[in-house]
Amino acid sequence: MQTVLLLGAYGFLGTNVMKYVDNHNLPYRFVTFDRMAQHPAGVSFRCVAASYAGDFTDPIALEQPFNEHSIDLVIHSLSTTVPLAVGSPRYDVETNLLPTITLMDCMVRHHVARLVFFSSGGAVYGDVQTNTLHKETDELYPKSSYGVVKLAIEKYMFLYRSLFGLQPMVLRLSNPYGQWHYSQRQGVINIALRAAKEGKTFTVWGDGTTTKDYIYAPDMCALLFRLLEKNAFGEVINIASGELLSVNDILHKIKQLYPNFDWTYQPANAHDIPHVALDTTRLKQIIGDNIQMHSFQETIRTI
Repeated sequence: MQTVLLLGAYGFLGTNVMKYVDNHNLPYRFVTFDRMAQHPAGVSFRCVAASYAGDFTDPIALEQPFNEHSIDLVIHSLSTTVPLAVGSPRYDVETNLLPTITLMDCMVRHHVARLVFFSSGGAVYGDVQTNTLHKETDELYPKSSYGVVKLAIEKYMFLYRSLFGLQPMVLRLSNPYGQWHYSQRQGVINIALRAAKEGKTFTVWGDGTTTKDYIYAPDMCALLFRLLEKNAFGEVINIASGELLSVNDILHKIKQLYPNFDWTYQPANAHDIPHVALDTTRLKQIIGDNIQMHSFQETIRTI
């Protein structure tokens, strides 16, 4: 049984990770760290051994789980959302980059080497021509502070690997969607579905032709644990489904379920990226070609 310190445990990604472990009886127990000691929606987990409520920017709070538990692995899923980062790059640095460095210092002091980081498969790459597949070795031109800070965190993790023997696994996620999503700012599929169910009009930023890869959260979790089984540390790995959808595609599929659903168009934001598609060759090299993904059409009724 491995003990995992999960940062951002009660957010969308963290909740899905722990539910996946519960549902598949995997040999992991979690020490959770979040702003609250319990899930805000009352979701319960069998795999949680201890919970800590604290601010990620508080170094004393961050070190407490290391002092009180023997941690085998850290999963870092905390992050400022894109709109907040755009509004204040300084805030992004202060609440994401600097605390992550503090986290790695804690790990070094407590001799914890393995670290999984949920990076961004869209924000770190920046603009590309349509139909381009991003490889992990591509040059990177992020268009937002969010992407710049994600990339900076990646670089510091590999610096700590060189200096202190940290073993990072950087997962550049495409756009995950699924259950237990509560953000009103980020996650177009979930936000649009919520608007449709509540009879609200959805706002599209741009003309709706933006295309991105969308991955069902349980599929993302399955890939995470297969990578852990393969001990794929020291790697930067794209995580994607291969299913590209435009915002208009998503909205029209939702309208088939909710005929009264409607939306309006507003000018695109400067940081929006019109096309995001990830090359998953490296992922398949590590875990094999037998990767099965759920399509949006299959999962839309389960969210």
